[in-house]
Amino acid sequence: MAFEIGTATNHVDLFSRLVNFLSSGLGAAENWEILRHTGVSEIDASSFVVNWEPWTAFKGPYHAHANGWATAVGQYANCWLSWKMVQPFDIARLTLLGSATANQSPRDFTLQWSDDGITWTNRKDFTGITWANNETKEFAIDGVSPGAKSYWRIFVSANGGNTSSTVIRQVLLPEWQIYQDFNHARRPAVWFKAPGMTGFDPCYINLQLYDRPTNDYYNIAVTGCTGFVGAAQFDDQPGALTALAIPLWNQPIPYWFSANGQRVIVSAKVDTAYLSCYAGKMLPFGTPQQYPYPLLIGAPLPSASGTRYSDSAVNLPYKGNRSTLKLRKNDGSWIQPLAWPYSKTTTFRDTNGAYPLLPVTLYDTSNTYGVLDGIHFITGFGNAVENTVAIGADSHVVLQDVIRNGLSDFFTMRIA
Repeated sequence: MAFEIGTATNHVDLFSRLVNFLSSGLGAAENWEILRHTGVSEIDASSFVVNWEPWTAFKGPYHAHANGWATAVGQYANCWLSWKMVQPFDIARLTLLGSATANQSPRDFTLQWSDDGITWTNRKDFTGITWANNETKEFAIDGVSPGAKSYWRIFVSANGGNTSSTVIRQVLLPEWQIYQDFNHARRPAVWFKAPGMTGFDPCYINLQLYDRPTNDYYNIAVTGCTGFVGAAQFDDQPGALTALAIPLWNQPIPYWFSANGQRVIVSAKVDTAYLSCYAGKMLPFGTPQQYPYPLLIGAPLPSASGTRYSDSAVNLPYKGNRSTLKLRKNDGSWIQPLAWPYSKTTTFRDTNGAYPLLPVTLYDTSNTYGVLDGIHFITGFGNAVENTVAIGADSHVVLQDVIRNGLSDFFTMRIA
């Protein structure tokens, strides 16, 4: 088991730190294998019109926008749209969706690459391109390849004659159809295979950033699966749960990571709110033969929606009996288990100055399934968020249900 505590620059940095932590910070026996890591970490443009921002040209399932990129009025020539790849990539084909007004689409343009995002080199020129309204065109990028590059941009010297704006409604990379194209993964997305605790009992967890700066949400979608298929999309993998999400922001984020070979816990402080996510196996009351794949996904949002962290619906999933906590049963169905002691109406306080940690037990009217690994209930009586509790050699941090701080709104996360 491994732990990490720090402060990320923003949601993108938090995602990057989490990927690095899971893939290289747990030790050789427990590191998670990256099955696929794609997407775009930065998007920029020479100018844009409100509601036609550059990121809207890179659409995906949790951030599909109606428009696309349009330059500011009058800045239709010598304009550009750029992006940085999560992993260096050699573009051999490029697909563009033009404007609903044909003469706003790019007529003369160049695909360029860069090693630093500052100095640009031409990769392929296109001239005299004509468009119909709402037309999609695919362009072959032939000639001598520079190899895989991180930075790419489309530099448009002229459109079809429109004197208002140049418009590109969508950018696609056809090579990613068998991996993950921009139509799905504009922002970074990663598909993990956790090895399990024996090396022979893996679990599959997928994470993807999605955001919309104009609506001020910056979130991570999370789902669990039973396997991995290279041609399948993010939450179309075998046995996948429709993604939940953890809302963040684009400012500094204090965070706590805890992971082992079969589960990860992410807790983060966003403004004055505390958000937490659990992805992987819980500890079942049964043998591996009786309960071979006790996969649990918990996150503050019940879907990968465009919801801000400050929304009143954002909650702590570990309280159970809510759509933000999903447990996979042996028959492949996903249920919303109850969670003791949060499910009880009885409140708790300290015991003669001591604060016992109670296991969070998952159950329903028919079965008791198991407990969370690394998460415990603690009373809020005389307690405060970010206190620490030592149990033997282990250390646990006290966190709360977003901004709620009643007696039953606290939990602990093991951090050492």
